[in-house]
Amino acid sequence: MEGKFDKNYYDANYFAVPGGKKFKNPCGIEGEWSYANPEGEWEGCGPVVQAWKEVFKCKNLLDVGAGRGTFVAYARAIGIEAVGFDFSEWAVSHLYTHCEGSWVKCADATQKWDYPDKPFDLVTVLDLMEHLYEEDIDKVVNEMYRVARKYIFLQIATVGSDVNHSKYALKKGESVPIELEGVAVAGHVTVQDRAFWVDKLKRDGWVLRDDLVLEFIRLCPCNVISNWIKNTVLVLEKT
Repeated sequence: MEGKFDKNYYDANYFAVPGGKKFKNPCGIEGEWSYANPEGEWEGCGPVVQAWKEVFKCKNLLDVGAGRGTFVAYARAIGIEAVGFDFSEWAVSHLYTHCEGSWVKCADATQKWDYPDKPFDLVTVLDLMEHLYEEDIDKVVNEMYRVARKYIFLQIATVGSDVNHSKYALKKGESVPIELEGVAVAGHVTVQDRAFWVDKLKRDGWVLRDDLVLEFIRLCPCNVISNWIKNTVLVLEKT
């Protein structure tokens, strides 16, 4: 793998085509990976957005790294005025069936976000942070806090899960070591532990709400968020 995780990497082979992305195992045998989801459907979105509504009492939300807009569409279906954006031109031009084009736009999270200060009750950041190079993390975090009025919900792939056994941080443009190809193929360039992310997210006027994480978990079926809780779920609240 060349390690060029630009917007063109997140294409049909990444999202939809079974086995669309290729990598090599440390023994040199080729493997395949993809979300293999042609329709962009995930029925787990229903209980997740319902839990967001109950825990955060949000009237609107911004989904950062929205992919094909599946969470946005499910949130809209229960009365949350949701919008989102994603880096992938392919994803935004192949939205989930029930997601309207005006709800999700193509944008780079490492650049200034095209929203005023603090318009959103809730900002959701799902499976995005591990896709950021370490030098870009602070830019994204600062924008996240700028647009969030009250709550931020993050789900981050971290070490300790079934897939990620050790910490690593790739540099922009560097080739991926063969021992990391099997995890980096998903676009994960910064895989760290919970403590790393808690430290990166520290800002005056915001506090971690582990109690709200537990309330969210209580409201969601175990099979829906089993992978999430193997990784890291964080909630931050404006004080």
